[in-house]
Amino acid sequence: MAVIQVGIAPYQFDATVAAHLDEIAARVKELRAAGRLSPDALRHIRRAFRIKNIYHSNAIEGNRLSIGETRQVVELGMTLTGQSLKDQAEAKNLAAALDFLEDLASDNAAPLTAHAVRELHSFVLRGIDDANAGRYRSVQVEISGSSYHPPGPESVPSQMEEFGTWLAGASVVGVEFASSRGLVTAAAAHAWFVTIHPFVDGNGRVARLLMNLLLMRFGIPIAIITKDDRQRYYDALEESQTSNLTPLLVLVSECVAESLEYWEEAARETKATAEFAKTIAERLARQPMAKASNEYEVWKSAMELLRGHFRQIADQLASLATLYRIFFKDFGQLDFEKFVALKQGVSTKRTWFFRIDIRVGDKAARYLFFFGFPSGGLRDRCSVTLFTAREDPPGSYFYTALDRVTAPNCPPTIEIGYDMTQERFLCRSKGGGVAEAKVEATAQRFIEAVVKCHFES
Repeated sequence: MAVIQVGIAPYQFDATVAAHLDEIAARVKELRAAGRLSPDALRHIRRAFRIKNIYHSNAIEGNRLSIGETRQVVELGMTLTGQSLKDQAEAKNLAAALDFLEDLASDNAAPLTAHAVRELHSFVLRGIDDANAGRYRSVQVEISGSSYHPPGPESVPSQMEEFGTWLAGASVVGVEFASSRGLVTAAAAHAWFVTIHPFVDGNGRVARLLMNLLLMRFGIPIAIITKDDRQRYYDALEESQTSNLTPLLVLVSECVAESLEYWEEAARETKATAEFAKTIAERLARQPMAKASNEYEVWKSAMELLRGHFRQIADQLASLATLYRIFFKDFGQLDFEKFVALKQGVSTKRTWFFRIDIRVGDKAARYLFFFGFPSGGLRDRCSVTLFTAREDPPGSYFYTALDRVTAPNCPPTIEIGYDMTQERFLCRSKGGGVAEAKVEATAQRFIEAVVKCHFES
């Protein structure tokens, strides 16, 4: 029978298991890569798994709380009359250990150490056996129902040091996120740890915490070994004492596969909900979108008319030029998506419409027209308005909107809008007033004001 060695760990497993592990890893990768699980779905799964995990891990060790009672103790903070205080403390302690475990799992590039394992144990026995919480045993222990004899207490520190060295390297995930190595590493860590049995009590709980910590670091659903699988679990651990990891690895992978089914079901529900929401959103938006589209076409025609008058004046002035130069630069029309965004008050980039450059000798003026959402004076009457900005300082290609310019030599028109209900152009002046303006006059007055401000002083 072909076997696979687990790196430098003292374990091996049947090579025929590898395909099953790869299949689980492939399913995990598909879910992770596609981003098919929403944060809300993950939080819901984590909450459901949390109570189930606490209940079964404690039940394996003889805790008599039901799953409902475990939920009451952990989530509601209740003290149950008629139930063992020790059993209730075990549930609370394991919940606290899982919180600590979440922190350890969040950074899969930081090596796990034997010290972290001792910290996990300190949570498990806190308030139950404080003298031994987080401390290696100083006495010989036996495992009930097992023929295996753990090493003597004098050997525990050195064996945990060796285990910690392996764990530090094995717990750094790197490029193997959501890979089958996570399953193998988790099972090997569990088996190796219980072989050492470094604590007087709580070894099983810590072993399962450590196993799930490693699975989480690899992005794999946790393995909840249930109390119904207790005998099979113990048999698998017994077999692992001979360095054969196969039975434990198969059990762990089956538990992960069961958890993975919850993930996949949640992903399907997330997808179905998203598709339903998209369908309803499209139906709700259909009529407003059609209205916005019609509005856009009317508005676009008005803006093109305005731009046309500015271009016409610039072209006529350019044709008469002798001692000056004038240029008109067109940046194209604002598209529908940006129009809708600005109409809803959402900032968007690249909204330049056109620019006018005038140069007379060593004097120059450059004005930019760009779209934005209307200011207060025009907000109730216009959808999207046109703002004016001046190059400041000259030659810098940095523009300042005219309503922010404090210099006296500034054209008065700082915002132009189109009132579609009244079919007229509106101009907001520097002083804040809004007045109706004919499109031809708007362009002429602006050019005249630029000439007066920059070239007649």
